[in-house]
Amino acid sequence: MQTDSALTDIPPASAWDGFRASPASDQLSSAAKYSAISIALPDPCGITRVADGQYIEVNPAFCAMFGLTREQAVGRTSLELGVWANPEQRERLVLALERDGRVDQLSLRARAQGQDIPGLMSAAPVEIEGEACMVFVFHDISGERAARDRLAAAHALLSQAGHMAGLGAWESDARGVLQQWSDACCEVHGVPHGTPPPVDYIETFIAPHCREIMREAVRACLHHGEPWLLDLEVLRADDRTTRWMRAHGEAVREGGYTLAMRGVMQDIDAAYKAEQALREREAVLSLTLEAASLALWDSDLVAGTVTGDAAWHALINMPVQADCPETWRTCLAAVDHDAVYADLMRHAREPAKPFDVVTTVPGANEGKRWVRNLGKIVSWDAQRKPTRMLGVCIDVTDQRQHEMALQRLAHYDALTHLPNRVLMAEQLAEAMARARSSGKLLGVAYLDLDGFKPVNDRFGHAAGDQLLQSTAQRLSSALRPEDCVARLGGDEFAILLPDLETPHDAQRALARLMLNIAAPHCIGDQQVSVTASIGYTLFPRDDADADTLLRHADQAMYLAKQLGRNRFHEFDADQERQTREVRVQLQQLRHALENGQFELYLQPKVDMRLGTVVGAEALARWNHPERGVLGPAAFLPLLEAPELDTGFGAWVVRSGIQLIQRLENAGNPLPISLNIAAPHLQQPGFAAWMGEQLAMCGDAPAGPAALMDLEITETAALFQLETVAQTLRELRALGVTISLDDFGTGYSSLTYLRRLPLNILKIDQSFVRGMMDEAGDLAIVQSVIGLASSFGYQVIAEGVETVDQGHMLLQMGCTLAQGYAIARPMPAADFLAWAARWQAPGSWRTA
Repeated sequence: MQTDSALTDIPPASAWDGFRASPASDQLSSAAKYSAISIALPDPCGITRVADGQYIEVNPAFCAMFGLTREQAVGRTSLELGVWANPEQRERLVLALERDGRVDQLSLRARAQGQDIPGLMSAAPVEIEGEACMVFVFHDISGERAARDRLAAAHALLSQAGHMAGLGAWESDARGVLQQWSDACCEVHGVPHGTPPPVDYIETFIAPHCREIMREAVRACLHHGEPWLLDLEVLRADDRTTRWMRAHGEAVREGGYTLAMRGVMQDIDAAYKAEQALREREAVLSLTLEAASLALWDSDLVAGTVTGDAAWHALINMPVQADCPETWRTCLAAVDHDAVYADLMRHAREPAKPFDVVTTVPGANEGKRWVRNLGKIVSWDAQRKPTRMLGVCIDVTDQRQHEMALQRLAHYDALTHLPNRVLMAEQLAEAMARARSSGKLLGVAYLDLDGFKPVNDRFGHAAGDQLLQSTAQRLSSALRPEDCVARLGGDEFAILLPDLETPHDAQRALARLMLNIAAPHCIGDQQVSVTASIGYTLFPRDDADADTLLRHADQAMYLAKQLGRNRFHEFDADQERQTREVRVQLQQLRHALENGQFELYLQPKVDMRLGTVVGAEALARWNHPERGVLGPAAFLPLLEAPELDTGFGAWVVRSGIQLIQRLENAGNPLPISLNIAAPHLQQPGFAAWMGEQLAMCGDAPAGPAALMDLEITETAALFQLETVAQTLRELRALGVTISLDDFGTGYSSLTYLRRLPLNILKIDQSFVRGMMDEAGDLAIVQSVIGLASSFGYQVIAEGVETVDQGHMLLQMGCTLAQGYAIARPMPAADFLAWAARWQAPGSWRTA
């Protein structure tokens, strides 16, 4: 009995002499990897022993292909299992293994569950537990081959369909000169297959009336990449007859340049001529159908009678009779009389334009059925007055109803049937014009429901829609006939209150609306309650345009929300003007920041007893191009706006670092204090950002962090104590010192001193100024000095304006100070010269 390996015999063991066993740990690892990979592999794979050709492992895909369990396969050979389609397959594999020692995607056919399966075999030697083995993978390509066969069949079918449809392909160069075309193109043009395309295709084959059209299309395609599709008349070469073809072209472009033009063309002569004939028949049929639906009438304009055929009588819902007395009045609805008369007079003045008016059918159908009347005056008397008019009419009810539906959709809210924003705008414009002419007030209100969202969330959108419908009905019923309410979207409504004598009239009307809305609403078997917040403005007291009036009412509504809801609030025009002024100022500040108009001044900090300069506080100044140097009072309140505060704070930090480097490079390294606003300090990642700013300044001798002091106020930590404390710890880890500014003016608490990582306490200038006269201020100064000493902080007094104040501070143990008694803030360029010549007062040095 012969043995085999993998799917066939394996060369003798001598073929594997070059293979060396790996350590046991590597073998175990390899076995684990093989097990994981083979289980996940979709192709049949396994391992056979070289000595006897028996399978020692197969994966689930192998078992699935051959309909075996692992136990049935392991320990048997490929010959025993009959895995080959024929003996020739096995022999080819053996020859490849003996020749190359391995197999890489050898085309073979297996036999599995009664079917031949084409595939690609790959095999390689491996040693397992000291034995020479073979790892193999068999890739089933039957599906790929079937797909290829289907693709080939589809291609053949497509080619045959193109031939049957007369569809040919062509290609030109970048100049538009044809380079090649298919046999189907040759057939369209009446030339033998394989005939090369002419150099001047358009002049050779295109009918004269189509040539310029095609040239324009080709030029646009080549120059601008615009595709084209044209129906063209072709002059055939064989019999010089003409045929219609449809041609399509597209540019082949790369990097903005056209490389070629490609397209297809199709013989559509039969279809084109059939379509032309069909269009002619359709035109005749359309005229026939239109004529069949028309009703004829004849009007004696002198006698004032009109007669018509049976279709006309049926159309206007009147019994067939000889005539219709009174200048059309009995066959017209009352609302149409003036329109008919006016258009008749217009037609008499302009005979070239026919009489054309739409009327509604009188009686029970009035407002439900409409007729279009077309006519022409056919006779005149000696005075050129019209005496007779002939015409037709047609039922346009469906068209009119469709127009009305579109009109309603365009102007009314689909849910509440109230006017929408579009119609409200029209009515607002009319009401404003009326208010200007009458001198009365126009109330413009914006209403938003309080508590609508909880109802919607709890009971569902259907219940929310019912609540909106109920609200709309109550608003409508609570208003006067001349008032208007519109739904703007969601749970927001706009209300117009025209012809008001006084502002109190508006307030009474709004109070009535709020009472109506606040009553419980029945939603299914539930009762829900909501209230309303309303903002309103009065025109022309608020002399704005229509859009601005609504926006003002909306702003007032938000104020009503903020004031507690369930109330109405009038727009304050004075406040709006102030807001506009603030916006202008903010824009100016933003421009100043972007254009480098801000500068950091330095106010010295000194040791009063030693008479030395120990640092400086950086204070911003605005070099205004028109107003000169402006202090903080001119811009700091505006910088509290979120969009400016953080940006300004970033500028302060970067400018402060530059100042520190500037002083250090000048040989006078001094600590510089920078004021950090609460919103900037509370920004996520502030400490990390500060680290990045410090890192960008390079390697200074002492390092900018060691010379930077950040001054924060109590409010910076008031609402986010733990977060701010962590940020301060991270800043101190960078080497930055922290000062608590204005201590004692806010919600001073020992909690701050215990939980915040501080270095310095600053005594607020208000206490320093008052300590000479107010016992309370003096006690506060003494307390702050004592607290600083107890917690191991430095203490510095700001706002020292007199020598006596400094002397008293020294007596209480506070040696560091800043203020006008020492120096006012000055440009950085002046600071070093001042520091070199400053001397402390004699009373300070001896205190």
